[in-house]
Amino acid sequence: MLRQLSIRNFVLIDRLDIEFERGMIALTGETGAGKSIVLDALGLALGARADSTSVRIGEKQADITAEFDLANNIAARTWLAAQDEPDAENVVLRRVIDAAGKSRALINGRPASVAELRDLGTLLLELHAQHEHQALMRSGTQRELLDRFAGAQNEAVAVRDAYSKSTAAHRLLNEARNASEVIARERAVLEAEVAELRDAKPNADEWTQLSQEQSRLSHAKELLQTAEAARASIADDEGLTEQLAQLATSLTNAERIDPALIEARKLIESANVQLEEAAQLLRAYVSKLNLDPERLQETESRISALFALARKIRARPEALQAHWENAETRLKDLKASQDIAALVKAADDADRTLEAAAKALTKKRETATKKLNAAVTAELPDLAMSNASFAAQLAPLSSIESTGAESIEFAFRSHGSLPFSPLAKVASGGELARLSLAILVVCGDAASVPTLVFDEVDVGVGGKVAAQVGRKLQTLANERHGRQILCVTHMPQVAAHADHHFTVSRDNGVSPTTSVDALDKKQRVAEVARMLGGHEVGSATEKLAKELIASSLR
Repeated sequence: MLRQLSIRNFVLIDRLDIEFERGMIALTGETGAGKSIVLDALGLALGARADSTSVRIGEKQADITAEFDLANNIAARTWLAAQDEPDAENVVLRRVIDAAGKSRALINGRPASVAELRDLGTLLLELHAQHEHQALMRSGTQRELLDRFAGAQNEAVAVRDAYSKSTAAHRLLNEARNASEVIARERAVLEAEVAELRDAKPNADEWTQLSQEQSRLSHAKELLQTAEAARASIADDEGLTEQLAQLATSLTNAERIDPALIEARKLIESANVQLEEAAQLLRAYVSKLNLDPERLQETESRISALFALARKIRARPEALQAHWENAETRLKDLKASQDIAALVKAADDADRTLEAAAKALTKKRETATKKLNAAVTAELPDLAMSNASFAAQLAPLSSIESTGAESIEFAFRSHGSLPFSPLAKVASGGELARLSLAILVVCGDAASVPTLVFDEVDVGVGGKVAAQVGRKLQTLANERHGRQILCVTHMPQVAAHADHHFTVSRDNGVSPTTSVDALDKKQRVAEVARMLGGHEVGSATEKLAKELIASSLR
């Protein structure tokens, strides 16, 4: 539930900190005091669109922070866990808007996107606005209300997903049928390429190896002559090793006279050892050097074939294997795309999945419709519509759509002797407002979020009806439902049912400022009296206010 709301430099609000409790909370005040501003600030914290007008005149930025208690909100905690947020019993949403209209969003101090604020916000709070009865006439709103009441949100998502997959499967099938000639031409080209590549069997390292071998074979005679001449210069009679051996012997004799020659003699002997090793390596190289002209011809023939193939299919010789793999994959995809039988089967399977999902959704809707009709109709007598009835009606569609296999229409009749007709055609403005309240109360009971905000949804009602509205909102916030209800109202009969009462006021000084104050028992009586009697508050209105509050206690 909403625990705290802190607002800085927002429109007419300079600095405001409000702490909220569980139960029903009334927010009242004179028209124009700024009650809607408080809700607008809360909306921004939950991801509503921001602009430069949000910032109080003369300030650099507006800053709104909303803290929510998550002790009993498993859905919100699960969402946060998916974002790698540590599990906690509260979450802080913050929105900062600068004077240029740019905004920053934060969740528990971590930078977040506005979309993330909105996603999380839907799990924390639900707002019902004063003109919601107008939205109630839209088919989309009616469908969402019924599905929520039915607990069929998962089934609705399943239908939407299945519809998307079915549509995609039929699109692939139609594209395959329409593009058969183009695909056939591409397949023919690829099949010819793949056939040659399969015959050639190019290897990723082959081109480099062949190039090195061809270079070596083509210069084999020259390499042989060079290596043999070097070996002979080192190891043959009168070669370098023989000369160095003789030189070392001479120095051995001389070092007896002068030991200073010992180091020089050792270096010459070491050099002679290295020359002998070099001679051995040269002999081995010469013995292994291949002078086979046939192998040279084979190598050059393979290089020529690979080069010609690479040129033909417009690829680099060293990339032939990669080109081959890509061509095989593409050919496989094209064959699959032209496998009309497989595509027909895929489309049929997707259709069957869609039909099953739609059937499950329809079943839940049909069951819920009966319960919803009875529950809303039962609320109407308390709203001065004793003879009226409500009916959510299902009508099968000619084909399944993304929203299901049936259309949904809310109907109404003001008397049992009259036929049901769509809301927009038969309900007056006052009837529609009261009917909307009944539906909101019934469907609000099915809401999954812990905090419901009602922004002047009691407009157009008064007297006993207003009292019933207050009692119904109070019921939504009682221990059985365990919800927090925040109600912005002008009706004293509604405000009297609240567990907690705040008043919004506006200081119209040099710099107009809106403030919000929690009321104690005495102040609350005065505020309800003001709502009853306008600006003229006397002992009679105060007495009536006390009686109204007392009669509204649970």
